[in-house]
Amino acid sequence: MGVKASSGRIHMTAVYLVRHGETEANKAGMLQGQMDVPLSEKGRRQARLVAEALSGVQLDAVYSSDLSRARETAEAIMQGRTCPLVLDKRLRELHMGAISGLTIEESRQTFPEFHAQLAADPYGVRRPGGGESRLDLRNRMASALDDIYERHKDGRVAVVAHGGSINAVLGIASQDGSWPRLVVENCSVTVIERDDSGWRTVEVNVCDHLSALAEDAHLPREAN
Repeated sequence: MGVKASSGRIHMTAVYLVRHGETEANKAGMLQGQMDVPLSEKGRRQARLVAEALSGVQLDAVYSSDLSRARETAEAIMQGRTCPLVLDKRLRELHMGAISGLTIEESRQTFPEFHAQLAADPYGVRRPGGGESRLDLRNRMASALDDIYERHKDGRVAVVAHGGSINAVLGIASQDGSWPRLVVENCSVTVIERDDSGWRTVEVNVCDHLSALAEDAHLPREAN
């Protein structure tokens, strides 16, 4: 089953947000951040399925984080298309700093003071060792989306990014300014639209196209 095309109303830009496919680090529950790791075999299968789901949507461009797991997913979506593929560092995952490569539990044990600060200020606290805050992530995602909108008014584009990045976009598109903390599944599709009045959310975390993989064994909840 393909993802439904946006309504395509006049002066409306539609963005199909795709989280990259699974990596071995995802399976291990590792905080990847901006570590550059490739897709797993399952991740490549997921990428082919989301490409098939989007095959009925005419895209003006595909934008992607330049990290390998996103770029590989974007390249699958590009199969059979002649539109440009644009790699943009602003679409990367949250920079995890010194906790990159750790599990959440390992990071809590190693950096307890950081986690205490994070509990008090979940959006403004930067990751230790030169990492970003969620507000940093939100600001650069907003910058990238604004540029995409200006380039593709009345168009449709796909944006391949990461779980944290897509959560930040949902905050940008929320009507009340809230910031959801959702588990965005690998190769799910989230659709947002924008006209001159701003962004709005259409669909979130659509995974119907991945049903063929639903019974795969060893499927823990992934870290970003």
